[in-house]
Amino acid sequence: MLKKYDWQGWHGSESRLITPCQQLLANMLPYTGVYQGDLGFRRDCRQTKLKQCMAWIFIGGKAGKDLRRRVFIMLSFATTWWQAIGNSIFLILGLFISLSIGRFVKISILSSIILYIWHTIISIYYYYSSLENPADSVDYYIKSLNYSGGFAFGTKGIFYLTSIFSETLDMSYGGVFLVFNIFGSVGLLAMAGALVEIVPERQLLFKRLAIAVLFLPGVSFWSSAIGKDSLAFMAAGLAVWASLQLNRRYPAMLIALCIFLLIRPHIGGIASIALALATIFTLRSGLVAKAALLAVAMPAAAAGIWFGLDYAGISDPAGMSDITDYMEDRQGYNMGGGSSIDIVSMSWPMRLFSYLFRPLPLESPGLLGLVVGLENMALLAIFIFFSLKVLREKSWLPLFPRAFMLLFAIGTLIILANTTANLGIAIRQKWMFVPMLICVAFSYARTRSPASRSDELAYA
Repeated sequence: MLKKYDWQGWHGSESRLITPCQQLLANMLPYTGVYQGDLGFRRDCRQTKLKQCMAWIFIGGKAGKDLRRRVFIMLSFATTWWQAIGNSIFLILGLFISLSIGRFVKISILSSIILYIWHTIISIYYYYSSLENPADSVDYYIKSLNYSGGFAFGTKGIFYLTSIFSETLDMSYGGVFLVFNIFGSVGLLAMAGALVEIVPERQLLFKRLAIAVLFLPGVSFWSSAIGKDSLAFMAAGLAVWASLQLNRRYPAMLIALCIFLLIRPHIGGIASIALALATIFTLRSGLVAKAALLAVAMPAAAAGIWFGLDYAGISDPAGMSDITDYMEDRQGYNMGGGSSIDIVSMSWPMRLFSYLFRPLPLESPGLLGLVVGLENMALLAIFIFFSLKVLREKSWLPLFPRAFMLLFAIGTLIILANTTANLGIAIRQKWMFVPMLICVAFSYARTRSPASRSDELAYA
């Protein structure tokens, strides 16, 4: 019966892997003991879901069944008592960490519990979704199982961090999801603390709107999975909260900068530059104090830039042409994909708008596409509303945090919008800086007098 199908093997001049799921299964083979040369797919296979794709694999008899069994065990939530106990420990640990962070950022116990439960539900949904659809989280977990490299920046840093839980602690795929769920929950709670501080209690309408923003699905969805996005969102939340009173919260800002440098060194460089510039232009103090601050801030910014260029493969740039060539190369990535956009042909304003607010409803297929589109419409409505208030009112956010948030958000948006071709990537990565824009927008909801210069000095 199998002979009536035309099978495509791993080797041969015409062989190619058609879908991301097929590539993912190929990456799993070294950890399942199946020889790569035995892997085959039917030529008419166009499956994009992992389970369906596995049904189209031909390896033959017991070997094929064994591969399916090993893959599903590898990606299970728990297959041993140790994994079940470990998952329970990290689930409870996440709750205690959330309560501690909630007290620290001054939000109620009930709010901390609700936000953690919401984020955990989204994380579990993402886990099951990654079993059906292509997801970077699967690749991070699979490659961490036999990771032999040491500590590194960027993607290898995530492999190293994941391997601590997957290899050293023998945690399941679902268990590691719960670990990264904690990182995203910390970012969500820090962002909640910042909004609570910015929007006063008497502004009930804006307070409810700010709470609604915290429950946007995209805020928790992309920050709940194994990968860079959960750590990036945690860093963004901590940076927003710390910038409101940097003189007392600088440890949180240092943690945020270190996380940015670990996962995306170029973003760490932007954050360091934004912090240095905000310090220079907003702090009114003596020359000695500014010089001392610059002595710390500028080397950190320079290190961030160097790390970012080296991470991007431009460790010894001859000039701006090298950086321009790199950006043009990045623009060409994934241009043929279903979710790609032609960045090169767009004007700058359209690139920025697309990165922030697209896809809009009906621009992306499926239920997830509709949810993302509606969420982007909600964000667009919020920014339009507060943009109109900017024309009539002043921000009640002190100058230093406002300068830092805007410098970081605008700098990151310009860089990413000109180096990203795929809307799927943009949907995830924008949550590194959108929390800053949201906090600045809600700063126009206050009704008391603008912050005095003494307030700005206290914040800075």
